Amino acid sequence: MPVERGRTICFVDNSNVFGGQRSVGWRIDWQKFAAHLDSTSPVWQTYFFASELDPPRAIQTDFYRFLKEQLRWELRLYDLGQKTQRCSSCGNQERLPAEKGVDVGLATKMLMLAFNKAYETAILVSGDKDYLETVGFIKNLGLRVEVISWAGALSPELRAESSVPVILLDNLRAQIERV
Repeated sequence: MPVERGRTICFVDNSNVFGGQRSVGWRIDWQKFAAHLDSTSPVWQTYFFASELDPPRAIQTDFYRFLKEQLRWELRLYDLGQKTQRCSSCGNQERLPAEKGVDVGLATKMLMLAFNKAYETAILVSGDKDYLETVGFIKNLGLRVEVISWAGALSPELRAESSVPVILLDNLRAQIERV
């Protein structure tokens, strides 16, 4: 029996999902993922938040075009910044790519749409504890927030804040794996 979610919007934190894919050794087929979500209860809109290189690589551009044109998802792309990391043993410094703005952008969009009553249920695809206050605030507005995450990337606090038991991407491999 389908879940009664009402108007539902999905918010995907690509960095969190991408990191989880690397750790489990398989990739998500986003078309299968979208179909899986819709099979439970229709999702009105999906927002995909990611960082990209400047200039973006062709494979990134093709992927984002697929999400926009084929799946009709809304993309929120941020420039990939840099951070300096210092080795505690030798003191060497190294500049590494670092995601900047994605978590704040996602949280802000969730909150803006919640205030405008654009959804009754938000699906957050991330296990990042940074979203804990956002999720709690949205629930205090009388709205639902469902969390979908990798087991290894799910904070216990976010698990406890989800309106329903968390769906683990690890358990959806047969339905959503890219082959």
